[in-house]
Amino acid sequence: MFNSLVAKDEGIVKLVDGSACEVIDTKTFKVTCRDGMVHALEAVRYVPEVRYNLISIGWLDEEGCQI
Repeated sequence: MFNSLVAKDEGIVKLVDGSACEVIDTKTFKVTCRDGMVHALEAVRYVPEVRYNLISIGWLDEEGCQI
């Protein structure tokens, strides 16, 4: 998914435990759902130190998504 990755300083993200991790890049990804609908996830941050894929519920709420 990161075949066009360009390493650049994108800042940091703070995790729940208080630690901070460097953001290497920010991209937009298209996701195809089971029903065939295609959605774009914008401003997806690549953080190599985070071992899991995380989606912020707060960010989705701010963007007007129904949760």
